[in-house]
Amino acid sequence: MSLCITLVDAQVVEPEKVVKKQGTRRANNKIEQGVDKGFDKIEEGLGSLFGKKKKKKKQESSKEVSNSEENNKQENQNNSNEQGEVEEQVAHTPNVVWNKFDFVPGDVVIFEDGPAVTEENGEFPSRWDLYQGGAEIAEVDGKPVITFITDIGNMHSKGIVPYLKNAKEDYLPEVFTIEFDAFFNPNEYNERYYFTFHDRKNQSRSNISQIVTYVNTIKMGTIEGSLKDKERSNYDKIAGWRHISIAYTKGKLKVYLEDQRLINIPHLEGQPMGITLAAGSGNMFLKNIRIAKGGVKYYDRVLQDGKIICNGIRFDVNKASLKPESMGPINKIYQLLQKQPSLNFSVEGHTDSDGDDASNKRVSEARAKVVMEKLIQMGISSNRLSYAGYGESKPLDNNSTPEGKANNRRVEFVKTEGKTASSHSNSSNKSMFTSLDRKTIDTKMNSLQSGNIEVANQSGVVLQNGTTIIYGTSDGYLGKMEVLDVDQNDNYKLTVRYVTYDDNGSVHSKSDHLEIGGTYTCDLDKGKTEDLISSEEDFWLNRSDDKSTTIVQSENTGFYVVPN
Repeated sequence: MSLCITLVDAQVVEPEKVVKKQGTRRANNKIEQGVDKGFDKIEEGLGSLFGKKKKKKKQESSKEVSNSEENNKQENQNNSNEQGEVEEQVAHTPNVVWNKFDFVPGDVVIFEDGPAVTEENGEFPSRWDLYQGGAEIAEVDGKPVITFITDIGNMHSKGIVPYLKNAKEDYLPEVFTIEFDAFFNPNEYNERYYFTFHDRKNQSRSNISQIVTYVNTIKMGTIEGSLKDKERSNYDKIAGWRHISIAYTKGKLKVYLEDQRLINIPHLEGQPMGITLAAGSGNMFLKNIRIAKGGVKYYDRVLQDGKIICNGIRFDVNKASLKPESMGPINKIYQLLQKQPSLNFSVEGHTDSDGDDASNKRVSEARAKVVMEKLIQMGISSNRLSYAGYGESKPLDNNSTPEGKANNRRVEFVKTEGKTASSHSNSSNKSMFTSLDRKTIDTKMNSLQSGNIEVANQSGVVLQNGTTIIYGTSDGYLGKMEVLDVDQNDNYKLTVRYVTYDDNGSVHSKSDHLEIGGTYTCDLDKGKTEDLISSEEDFWLNRSDDKSTTIVQSENTGFYVVPN
């Protein structure tokens, strides 16, 4: 990563993105018995959601649909703004792998600073006050950030504080969370940020040790923790943005760096009253600072209100791409659904009032869909979930302050009746799709009739979400796929997840989000929908009129609908 900074117009050269493409082809027509022993596990490092790519017709050439999108931790976002053109893709997301992240932000935002796009370069950040030292607004990747103007030495006793009317009072509740993103320069030693649990300008000392954050380590007095698999605590060749999360619950303190909890203090001496932030040297930047009041456990919220409100599920601006820190709340929702198999949710997206109504409606719906599909990818049965987007139409707070807007940008999980699991389901509540291995697929094919499968007709969509289909491919492999969505508004595009097995039962090819546009072909040996020759085609979507759509199996393939 290279870095180019000026105080008036600062920019960071975006780090190289890495796109992992999966899917290889073997020509082997012999089918043998085998069992996929590992598929029923929820693996560490959950796969990503996949982006929609503009498709060409069956006769045209285009690009291969990737099985996986990049893990992009260099986020270029300012969540306080929902305006602008909403991107056409529904799920162009980073490869969100924070599957053990258990930090859940507080319910109500009491301080928020992006900073806003209205801040001027070179000016002092308007939502902050100065204790000692200095700070200005700069730009990183075209987005406003806070940069520190530092003196030599003693920066631990200086810094900036939130500009609040009640700054002299204890404005931190008994249960709260604090988050911010901090930038570390590559190939630099000993860069650090100082976090103090009192407002140095307006409050008396809290007698709590400072939290000192290095690129790969957090220290607090005599306690410290470091990120796993990092060679040095105070130096990193790549460095970049780090997400810091702090959770305080009536004396208990937890501090996270990225997805790892590094500090865990059961009984913290002293009372947190406010905050002061400082950096140890120049060319260091902060963004996305948020203080939120904590609240009730998720299950208690469902019993009390019939829904769970999450403002900790976050996305890139005007997009449906999940930020990695969103996995804290999503992991908690997943655990709740696992423990409560009769619980079903409508996943509902909401925005603030920035931007036009139509764009906000579209982006809120796309975000809700991405969250729903992430839970399905993690193992929740699709018949327990639905999604909707309401844009700015149902605000919880006013839209005149950054805090109000932050509270309105949220994802809600609303309890629904849904299609609950059968009383004969096993304790892990597996869907039909999840329960099938290669051996079971081979057995079921002997009792089912293969043929073309109707997707939609003049009466509407007939192929329901959650339908499981098993198949034999043109290369002689067996597999399974589950219908995730049929989009009537996009030429009856079909979205599925699938697994194609090798002869020995291992995974040959898979995707948790594969999109097949109307009139396009699909190769389930590769997970490919474009640039196919006829011998590679396993099926294509036939459109006999403006509504009627059918999955047409190719020669030497077979497709079978599995009864519920």
